[in-house]
Amino acid sequence: MTRSSRLATVLLLTAAFMVVEAVGGAVSGSLALLADAGHMLTDVAALAIAVLSQRVAQRPADDRRTYGYLRLEILAAFVNGAILFALSVWIVVEAVHRLGSPQPINGGLFAAIAAIGLGVNVVALRLLHGDAHHDLNTRGAYLHILGDLLGSVGALVAAGLVI
Repeated sequence: MTRSSRLATVLLLTAAFMVVEAVGGAVSGSLALLADAGHMLTDVAALAIAVLSQRVAQRPADDRRTYGYLRLEILAAFVNGAILFALSVWIVVEAVHRLGSPQPINGGLFAAIAAIGLGVNVVALRLLHGDAHHDLNTRGAYLHILGDLLGSVGALVAAGLVI
């Protein structure tokens, strides 16, 4: 499996799980799941940028672009890093807000979706692990998924399933 196809597989896994979270959040009444589905939408966008930039960067150099399209990968990695930073700020602000007004949810469904998310994130990390050390773009995607994995662990801790 090539680096590009592994990244595309992670994109598809993430998009599918985003739909699961959105439906689960609507059914369970969990604003946290709905918010995370929105977060996953930004992850899907970041992964799509990574996949697209990798494919475009494979084009050969020409008279106008003596370095080829490799700069696009660097710009995509920068955009992914900026998105990750913005999401981190948003999560902190949202967490502080929720401390002041907690709401009841369907904990069983919430925990089940968080456990599925943990599994999806583990698979995605394993797919990207080897390439994350050799490619800045894939490293950015890897760090996005790692953040999601930690969020899944946090959700399971909140649900009381992991100590």
